[in-house]
Amino acid sequence: MRMSSCYQINAMAASTADFKLAGVAAGFTLGFGFLTTWQAIKQTISHPRPHRSPFIVMVWGEILANLGIGVVGWLFLERIIPLGIPVLCSLLVFWVFEIHFLMQIVINRIMVVAEKRRQVIIVRWSVAAFLTCINIAVFCIWVPAHLDPPPSEQYVIANRYWDRTSKILILLVDAALNIWFVSVVQHRLVKHHGLSKYTSLVRFNIYFIFLSIGLDVLLIGLMSLQNQLVYIQFHPVVYVAKLNIELAMADLLKEAARLPVVSYSENGVYTRCFAAPIQHEPNHGCCTKSSSKEGIHKAMDFEVCIETVKQRTEEEVIV
Repeated sequence: MRMSSCYQINAMAASTADFKLAGVAAGFTLGFGFLTTWQAIKQTISHPRPHRSPFIVMVWGEILANLGIGVVGWLFLERIIPLGIPVLCSLLVFWVFEIHFLMQIVINRIMVVAEKRRQVIIVRWSVAAFLTCINIAVFCIWVPAHLDPPPSEQYVIANRYWDRTSKILILLVDAALNIWFVSVVQHRLVKHHGLSKYTSLVRFNIYFIFLSIGLDVLLIGLMSLQNQLVYIQFHPVVYVAKLNIELAMADLLKEAARLPVVSYSENGVYTRCFAAPIQHEPNHGCCTKSSSKEGIHKAMDFEVCIETVKQRTEEEVIV
């Protein structure tokens, strides 16, 4: 028991180097947080009914969760609040919301472009259940391992392995969801429907996958820090940066949906079509054959412009 107590004191005692490192993390959090909050404000204002949008609610929930982790961690480093079960549990509660909100934001992005809505809903609940199991295990191991003294040395030993394992599992879930999104956009929109305007979205998301994995690997590497609460200060840095990328992805998806798809022919005729909004519910339009299917169908607005050498005529046809 004496060894456990000494371990916890050394693991939680804040030195000058810890304060410097925590200050660096706080600076990055404030910088990314300002940009992310500004993006969230703009998207909230532009939304017709933001209070009814799950995406907007989850974005602000993610911001508040990261803010809570940063504030509680800094108050403990400043010795304003003592180490105990309330502090440890509050950190984990914020962490739970931080993880779940971000994953559901990614799934919400997949919901926009996926053809089978039911499949995405099943994945949404499966991911939530899987992450909940991880959260419960972390509560059962992480909190006792960081008490001073811990109830048993076995909690400390188990936490050394499970803490990293849980982060790796979350990394794999995040990467799998983003790879699924790229696959849906690439095969369904670009190849099957010929919407080449979504190619830039695919490239951007591929870069995001590598960046997201890199941030998670950085977070796992920082777990080697002696003071675990200094490591916790880097959680808001990583997840605020991820949220910023998600907001940028949402803007890019909107811009890509508004761009026309232009095709040319050898006789001087080009066709410019504007894709219909992405919907999953039946379209009650004049066409009854395709209204029973889900997802994106063909373009609904067409503008056909015919050009010749001597004259130029323009004809607009709206289907």
